[in-house]
Amino acid sequence: MSQNLDAIVIGAGVSGLYSLYKLRELGLSARVFEAGTGIGGTWYWNRYPGARFDSESYTYQYSFSDELLDEWQWSETFAAQPEIERYLHHVADKFDLKRDIELNARVSTVYYDEATKLWEIKTLNGETARARFILCATGLLSAHQFPDYEGVDLFAGMSLHSARWPKEEIDFKGKRVGIIGSGPTAVQIIQSIAPDCEQLTVFQRTANWCTPLRNRPIEAAEQVELREQAHDIFETCKKTFAGFIHDTDERNGEDVPKAERLARYQELYDIGGFALWLGNYNDSFTSRVVADEIAEFLADKIRQRVDDPAMAEKLIPKSHTFGTKRCPGEKNFYETFNRDNVDLVDLRETPISRVTENGIQVGDENHEFDIIIYATGFQSLTGELMRIDIRGEGGLSLQEHWSDGPKTNLGVQFSGFPNMFAIMGPHNPATFCNITRCVENNVDWILGCIRYMQENGYESIVTTPEAEDAWTERCYESVKGLLIEDMRDSWFFGSNNSENVRGRFLLFAGGVPLYREIFADVAAKGYEGFKLS
Repeated sequence: MSQNLDAIVIGAGVSGLYSLYKLRELGLSARVFEAGTGIGGTWYWNRYPGARFDSESYTYQYSFSDELLDEWQWSETFAAQPEIERYLHHVADKFDLKRDIELNARVSTVYYDEATKLWEIKTLNGETARARFILCATGLLSAHQFPDYEGVDLFAGMSLHSARWPKEEIDFKGKRVGIIGSGPTAVQIIQSIAPDCEQLTVFQRTANWCTPLRNRPIEAAEQVELREQAHDIFETCKKTFAGFIHDTDERNGEDVPKAERLARYQELYDIGGFALWLGNYNDSFTSRVVADEIAEFLADKIRQRVDDPAMAEKLIPKSHTFGTKRCPGEKNFYETFNRDNVDLVDLRETPISRVTENGIQVGDENHEFDIIIYATGFQSLTGELMRIDIRGEGGLSLQEHWSDGPKTNLGVQFSGFPNMFAIMGPHNPATFCNITRCVENNVDWILGCIRYMQENGYESIVTTPEAEDAWTERCYESVKGLLIEDMRDSWFFGSNNSENVRGRFLLFAGGVPLYREIFADVAAKGYEGFKLS
């Protein structure tokens, strides 16, 4: 049965739920199509051991409802996945969102009908729907991937991917486990399951600069204080570079005496979370002297915490300096490698040859396992959009439109695709952002645009190719002068994506406050750079 709607939302995660709420506010009929069997997006799919926020819980929550803020209290500074999933269900139930969410409905095609100026979607479970507006709430790290090692499908034991973890509890007791990956997800899994495994072997592709999370329960008195300060906290997040409560020190580190700098690093290290990354000196993203000094500060911490000097050196990154990748938050991660049942294989020394029926072969050595865990990441930002057959004006596919790399205007629209919006697509500051803060910002702008169209009698909006080219180039320019410009092998540059995406900067690195200003300016000028008809 085909449905006729005003708007279709693809994805029922943090951005999809908020989009549905805001579309209803405008009086529009809308339906969300979700691939999973439950809502939650990231917090539905990523239910692996140790999964939790790296944003402070009270900064990640929605800000749009005082009633919601009154009703919900987070139990920990950095809440774990089960609590986050419960929160999102609470939100969906409170605002009666679930009646307009279609589960187990992965969208396979999205076609634009130029005669009717409507979009038509089809799902793998046979649903069809038509609507004037499409909001892609597909996330920035959604399109998970397995490595292209020979034999991945041959392993006779249990294979798990961190982003498709089963709902049933996995018993690691007495099991020989191999985990491939060493990013934030792998760090959380490793420190969580190591005590249970008979043997845990970590296949490290790239060591990362991990910082302590410093998670703790939120006491009753603090709960009252956090509720009273909730809107002040949200306002702080609007003003900081990445939408977190951590604000950059306005001084340049190179202008501060070294002893004072080192004391500051220790202070931020003790605070935990992203404090060391995002609350550091103003030049920590641009000065190699300062970044290298922070890196050496952390390297010394690793050497102090890991008993075996050779193991410690393997865990110290050699390929990048501090701050050029998102820092994994950890608790006793480095101490995990002091355990007799934990080993590390450095794949930069000897890469994986193949996956075998009974394990993983590295060089000539075969490591036998009962379970292999793939914490091998995603095709960032573009991946989930590119996996849908999206066709705009003239039947042009998004894959064809992006054949020379993704192009967007403001990170929300693509030329030739009228009335289609990407909430967390490429070319916005989402990767550097406290996600819900960016979600609310982006969705509010998109819905403000639709409201403007309603009030002024417009049926269609699409970015001009010229504005799209200009914004794409501005995103490329935004990384210049930053140390991350050299990190071409990171997912900021689409390192795991298709060949046409790799090597192109996929973010806007000008910061959240500037992005908000640009959004406001474009709207104030009647959506300059967009064609309204």
